[in-house]
Amino acid sequence: MVEGMILKAETIWCRRGRIIRNGAIRIHDGTIAEIAPVEEMAVGDERVQDLGDAILLPALINAHTHLDLSLLKGKTEKGSRFVQWLRTVGKARAMMFFEGRSIRKGISETIAGGAGAVGDVSVSGKSAAILRRRGLYESVVFCEALGLDPADAGRKADELRSKIETLRERTPMHVGISPHSTYTVSPELFRRCASLAEELGLPVAIYVAESESEVQFLMSGQGELRELLEAFDMIPEKWRPPRKRPIHYLDDLGALRRRPLLIHCYQVDAAEADVIASRGCSVAYCPRSNAFFRRPADSLRLLLDAGINVALGTDSLASNDSLSMLDEMRFLKQRHPELGWETILEMGTINAARALGIECGILGEGRPADLTAIKPSAGDDPKFGILGEGASVVLAMVAGRRLFKGRKLRG
Repeated sequence: MVEGMILKAETIWCRRGRIIRNGAIRIHDGTIAEIAPVEEMAVGDERVQDLGDAILLPALINAHTHLDLSLLKGKTEKGSRFVQWLRTVGKARAMMFFEGRSIRKGISETIAGGAGAVGDVSVSGKSAAILRRRGLYESVVFCEALGLDPADAGRKADELRSKIETLRERTPMHVGISPHSTYTVSPELFRRCASLAEELGLPVAIYVAESESEVQFLMSGQGELRELLEAFDMIPEKWRPPRKRPIHYLDDLGALRRRPLLIHCYQVDAAEADVIASRGCSVAYCPRSNAFFRRPADSLRLLLDAGINVALGTDSLASNDSLSMLDEMRFLKQRHPELGWETILEMGTINAARALGIECGILGEGRPADLTAIKPSAGDDPKFGILGEGASVVLAMVAGRRLFKGRKLRG
């Protein structure tokens, strides 16, 4: 923990509308004590570091990832069909013997890419302790639940409760629930997860509207997803399709009442976007993962125009080239050049914090010193060069603790 230090930078972006040129941040006991122009800040006996032309901003937040899949980097085929990809990942996960190593690799990539917190969906919950050891204290670990057979819902919910209670006893981290998706969770299990989340005061995350095959499966009960689920013997004999689009299906189940984080939402229409907005749900949008499957379009503009809180995530290395949030923001700017740079920064900071229900994402006096410093592209105005091809993370800090400086990682 840094007892006392001052960071100087050419630009400090605290939040939309508060930008300080030639600014400085005073840090004491892991907390921001002062933010001001350099000429207005008195320097005492604190250690001073000048970051030059870097831009200081809140630590980036990766709203959605799977750290346990990090060892699958390069082992899945870009452009493959979603269902084929699910089959590959399912088989790989069943044979995964190096979960801890995979999580540690993923955390290192995450920190090097400028993030100080993540929303990690986990089968085992093992990432919670490792995230804490590495200093990503505000991360949320969502424990996953799957099961289409309503007869198994009680047992699955009991197992989930036991896992969560054990995690909370052992590791002081944020824990949540992730009833996996519309096509892998029964209505009864959705209800039990919602009840458990209500009882324990936990956040919820759900995969929804990720692919056309999901929409087809819910509307007709047919298609590639049915073939995959039958191959894994996951469809109960009496199961029938709800014949509803994904968001309407969740809404009719009452699954949106706790304002869950909705992951992906690439295949929503205007009516579904209105439902998401009216229920106050956030969306974790993962542009590079969506591009991995070479889908022709997505619904980002629809979501933003509906006033939905959209946060950025990387998803896993099974469908992405890196876990760098800087890379994700840069790609989003290339894919959607009409988006302003502050809009994109908000999606990777305060929007993600709101989506995960954590107290970070902006810089201010009295707040934890969770910071990222990015060196902009050469010759560019820092405000715009931050998303340029040559921009790079030079510092990542959480609660005043340096997690990353240049190419050096701590922990």
